[in-house]
Amino acid sequence: MVTLLIVHQKKDIPDYYLGAIKEYSKRLGRYCNLSIEAVENITEIPPLVSSFYTYRVHVKGKALDSVSFSETLQSLSLSGHSKIAFVINMKFDSDDTLSLSSLTLSDELSVVSMLEQIYRAFRIWYSEPYHK
Repeated sequence: MVTLLIVHQKKDIPDYYLGAIKEYSKRLGRYCNLSIEAVENITEIPPLVSSFYTYRVHVKGKALDSVSFSETLQSLSLSGHSKIAFVINMKFDSDDTLSLSSLTLSDELSVVSMLEQIYRAFRIWYSEPYHK
């Protein structure tokens, strides 16, 4: 099973985002082992992601559509990278980059959007309909 880690800047997250994070985390439980870590500064990141293939997620990262993102996750997993980390909106030396949007999103919304895109990617990967 794939292990995913989302790392973001520690902030107070409004309840409406926390509800979405909780819902997507629950949905993702059938596809992967998911952890979400809030850090105070970038010096905390290297020990968290040392054994992970890492993506720095930011506005100038690589743009992928949903199908390409799903194929990328599947390809990484099948090539021995079953531990993948996404570092949200923080400067960090990573293996690759990813953009959620060409618009600038808040850190809290970026975490929710990342979870939603990961969930969508797994649904595509397993040929399951996304919309209920």
